[in-house]
Amino acid sequence: MKTKILALGMLACFMLVSCNKDENEKTTTIESSDIVTNAKIDNVADDVAQIVENQSNATPAGRYSSLSTGCLNVTTTQSGDTFTRTLDYGSTNCLLDNGNFVRGKIIITFMNDFTAQTRTLNYSFENFYHNDRHIEGNRTVVKTRLANGHIRSEINLNMTVTNPDGRVFTRTGNRVREFSAGYDTDTVEDNVFLITGSWTTTNQNGIAHTNTISDASPLRIIFSCNQPIVGQHRYEIVSGIITVVKNNNTAVIDYGDGTCDNTGTITINGGSPISFTLRN
Repeated sequence: MKTKILALGMLACFMLVSCNKDENEKTTTIESSDIVTNAKIDNVADDVAQIVENQSNATPAGRYSSLSTGCLNVTTTQSGDTFTRTLDYGSTNCLLDNGNFVRGKIIITFMNDFTAQTRTLNYSFENFYHNDRHIEGNRTVVKTRLANGHIRSEINLNMTVTNPDGRVFTRTGNRVREFSAGYDTDTVEDNVFLITGSWTTTNQNGIAHTNTISDASPLRIIFSCNQPIVGQHRYEIVSGIITVVKNNNTAVIDYGDGTCDNTGTITINGGSPISFTLRN
């Protein structure tokens, strides 16, 4: 079992325009606020997915799996061949290694056969907050080792996010996360993930937009982008396309050509591409 200190960086708010969110969320056109909502919920989803995947891969749980700076308390109970692992970040904000804050609990249930060809994980939340957004719901993850050795996780999404201002968003769908390189080494820098899937995000007014990442243009996430601090590396999406559809309107989010440039473009209804920055 390899131990990795993962320096995750997540998508941040990448708005180019300021607008009235309440009004935009009542419309059926694609607005910049839709992209902000997408980014913030992706931020939550990716942090939690990484934490859960690592915490369910080891026994006992390791410090590296927490992505936190020491405020995480992990307890594990076992019933037969089933583990229940509770990740308790406490009741006040806990700083993750990537700069995001969490508090509350993530509860994971999984089988203790770490060498099985297929493993199923389930996890839920208890008073859990990510950057002061209340996260509720549960997920099922089916992990399979493919014939080529890659590890493929199929994630069934079911999540509700309540923003500090009271706005509520629900997300349902499926996300596939393939660990396509670096899974058989003890270093972080050669890690590569490919993300595909389709999911729907619905706001409190019942207005929904769907997000699709096809097998032809998966998001490619690498860990070899240099950080300003020597010896550290950054988790970054370097290529791939997300297609966002809201009513009869379409936005295409293009993450680039594979270079670590921290940028992408958004094209709405075939208009001119607009550049954005992935993170602050």
